[in-house]
Amino acid sequence: MTASARASEVRFPTRIGARRWVLSLAALTGTTALSIDMSLPAQPTLGRELHVSPEIAQLTLGLFLVGFAVGQLIAGFLSDALGRRRVLLAGLALFTVAGVACAAAPSIELLLIARIVQGLGSAASPVIARAMVRDTQPAAGAARMLSTILAVLALAPMLAPLLGGFLLTHLGWQAIFVTLAVIGVALSAMAALTLPETLPPERRVALSLASTLAGFARFFRARGTRIPTLLVCLTFAGQFAFIADSPFVLIDGFHISSDAFGFYFGAAALALMLGSMSGRRRLQRDPPARVLAAGALTLGLGGVLVAIGVHLTGLAQLGLIAPVLVYFFGVGLTSPSATAIAMQPVPEIAGAASAMIGALTMLAGATSGYLTTHIGGRDPRTLGLVMAGVGVTAALVLLWRPRAPR
Repeated sequence: MTASARASEVRFPTRIGARRWVLSLAALTGTTALSIDMSLPAQPTLGRELHVSPEIAQLTLGLFLVGFAVGQLIAGFLSDALGRRRVLLAGLALFTVAGVACAAAPSIELLLIARIVQGLGSAASPVIARAMVRDTQPAAGAARMLSTILAVLALAPMLAPLLGGFLLTHLGWQAIFVTLAVIGVALSAMAALTLPETLPPERRVALSLASTLAGFARFFRARGTRIPTLLVCLTFAGQFAFIADSPFVLIDGFHISSDAFGFYFGAAALALMLGSMSGRRRLQRDPPARVLAAGALTLGLGGVLVAIGVHLTGLAQLGLIAPVLVYFFGVGLTSPSATAIAMQPVPEIAGAASAMIGALTMLAGATSGYLTTHIGGRDPRTLGLVMAGVGVTAALVLLWRPRAPR
């Protein structure tokens, strides 16, 4: 048996497009949310135990996203050239090893290096999940599947902070990363045994730097890719500003417990799930562009409400959380349709397109999260301004070209 045949062997194949297939892709995509959200309750603890400032502790999130962004570019191109499965399995293996390295890190410097590597490894899963959907589905079907994946994926941020808080309280922050390594082993087994290849050899591109750069350039030149990609980036910039800064605002600023933080964060994830489910239902009767318009306007409204709510001192943390739910509902509406629209013009380079969208999105989130934490710290007003800024900008971008996002 050749190496190529062994790489494509699936012992218990899942039919492409079936519910189990979609759920498997959602589980793979969850590696990113778990890597970020399980560690959120530990952010203040990392700062104290490793003797660093809050903005340095936040780099365990920001540098993870940088590694994740770079890893998506690599994984996307390699999957277009070598096939989806083998790149997916290699990424999961790297993710697992990096989880062990994070747990064993004795200093903030080594922890940050291990988190970059963990980000590189985790990048393969969401890139290849989106590419597998685009390999096999038209734009409207892809948007519906991505909405389903996002709805299922929202379970991760609902449960991950609770699990992270429990592990932190009873076993220490190292246990969080050991658990991530165990999850990596489980996902590797699932992918190897159940997920078939979706990119046949005749549709693959040449493995060279020139073809890589040409694929990325083709994505940006294609009509209909740029504005949806910008909207995905804006959406996640506001989302990650909350993800990165909320532990400091809620735990250090409002003095809530790590367990209570998990419930507040889970409420935001539930809003995202409901937005995704609503978007999926709307996509059964409306084109993705119309759902995208509704989502962008919801982001703008949610951002403005956050900026207002954080100034209502009598409401304490509820002045932040209640309007954040509106914003996250808008995320669930916006992100799947924007991603599907952006990938539609370039089906022949779905891996590169998925990688470019993901990399730009993560860079936007890393920048937004770091600046929000660095400038605002535990002050909720800075977080409110950031979420209002990106939400209103998303709405204005959509209104600028409401009929044909580019």
